[in-house]
Amino acid sequence: MDTLGFLPRLTTTPRRQIGLLTAATGALLVAFFVAPNALARSSVNTGNVGTTFRHGLVTYWDSGSQDFPGQLDATVSFWFRFHVVKAGVSALLLASVVALGIVLWRLRRERAGERTHRSLVLPWMFVAVTGPFALVALMANVQGTAAPFASLLPMLSGGGTDGDVGTTVEQARQQLADYPDGRHSPALTVMVDDFALYHAVLAAMAAAVALALAVATVILWRRKASPMPAGTRARCLMTWSVAASTALTAVVLVVAVANATSAAHSPQALAAFFDGGW
Repeated sequence: MDTLGFLPRLTTTPRRQIGLLTAATGALLVAFFVAPNALARSSVNTGNVGTTFRHGLVTYWDSGSQDFPGQLDATVSFWFRFHVVKAGVSALLLASVVALGIVLWRLRRERAGERTHRSLVLPWMFVAVTGPFALVALMANVQGTAAPFASLLPMLSGGGTDGDVGTTVEQARQQLADYPDGRHSPALTVMVDDFALYHAVLAAMAAAVALALAVATVILWRRKASPMPAGTRARCLMTWSVAASTALTAVVLVVAVANATSAAHSPQALAAFFDGGW
């Protein structure tokens, strides 16, 4: 009777925490796709942001000024607010997923010798999928918040490059060929600088993530090297964890180096973008 009475006290609280955190994470996932446009809405929204940006950029290019004209200023301001809201929701989502992962890990350790932990497979899969998504979303939206103008540039191709937009892009491409020498539109200077900031922010965040992953890899490697029965599920899981962490560290480090290079050579990177790269 004592054992039967002990089980509810052991399991009810963790299960309740898992349920609450899963529900909170699901709600934040919905908010991630719904809230930003609703909270950042103005005359510009996600339905017309591409069109207003293309029209505004043509006017900006022809203005001969580094200051955004009215339509472009409204578009960039909306895009900034949009990414601020998304970054905030992404941060909350990541925190919720991390908290859920901690609860699951503690529960797994408590039940290391039981079969009941198989019921936690789905929550673990949810964490494994949602965690990386939240991290990538946070990084992308912090990047968009820091350089909203540059993050709008991919929308130049959204409506084709014919007409005035095509002319503007072609002129930018020609002026970038000998930038910063020669005559160039004041708008091009803003593009180059914001493009550099755009990549520098991502490079810094990717470097921080790569460092965290490297530390995690070392910790996992040390645990793997500690005494553990050969052929056990725990050893197999640890081996896969070390391999996955090492691979992720390498990938994120490549992203950091690539973006740092683009930031350091922003005119060339922007020219490559206008030629069809990013």
